[in-house]
Amino acid sequence: MRVPAEVELVRPLNCMLAGLAVLIGVFIIGESARVPWTSYEFVRAALAFAAAVLIAGAGNAVNDYFDRNIDKVNRPKRPIPSGRVEPSTALNISQAMFALGILLVIPINWECVIIAALNSLILASYAARLKRIGIAGNIAIGYLVGSTFIFGGLVIGELQVASILAAMAVLATVGRELIKDIEDMKGDRANKIVTIPLRYGTRKAAALATAFIAAAIVLAPLPRILYSSIFGSVYLGVATVSIVVFIAAAALILGAQDKATAANASLACKVAMGIGLLAFLVATVA
Repeated sequence: MRVPAEVELVRPLNCMLAGLAVLIGVFIIGESARVPWTSYEFVRAALAFAAAVLIAGAGNAVNDYFDRNIDKVNRPKRPIPSGRVEPSTALNISQAMFALGILLVIPINWECVIIAALNSLILASYAARLKRIGIAGNIAIGYLVGSTFIFGGLVIGELQVASILAAMAVLATVGRELIKDIEDMKGDRANKIVTIPLRYGTRKAAALATAFIAAAIVLAPLPRILYSSIFGSVYLGVATVSIVVFIAAAALILGAQDKATAANASLACKVAMGIGLLAFLVATVA
């Protein structure tokens, strides 16, 4: 059975990953702060998860709205360029999901409301403008991914551990976004989007992507070193697998910068990030 085009538009798997990152942040920070887990804390965690899912979905929908002409070249099978979803419908879906996501965090605290509203604004700005002005767009996406851990920390009221996890996520994401820019050069050139590979060349973009990935790898042992009571040897073992996949992604994109190789390297980064999330999750329940 085919997924409805409106559901495909918001990319539910990516949304669930954003929500999972928030939950992992909530529970890891809760453990580090020795928070007693009452029913109230679980309700706040559930609200944070739902808000992250909705806001991420809204960001995907508004991104596809603004990218509808680019996607005719880069991703013609997506819901809007394929004609299965009208652009106005995508915009309405995004607005409704942004609003609901912000409303859901009001019972948690005002810090979470501010983050939810700020992230919604950045997501819309990224889709409309930031992604077209080079590395600013890459950094915006990196911040948005990393902020899921900050958001989780704010639910608990503790940001020390969350900041380390967020920094790792920001660096890895910026690296992957640069690789995706190499993959998307054809459509970006046609639509006059000035990305790093188009402005400085693919080899320099690949080197910069690798530098960001390497920085994320360097930070990976820090949770084990600073918070060994939470991040034990199991975390380190799973994180090592993530590191190996990241290294493979970097080797791919440094070796060649054609579209197919960039797509494979981008996928490898995504897999590595998923394994990294698993490492954090293992630390939570081990």
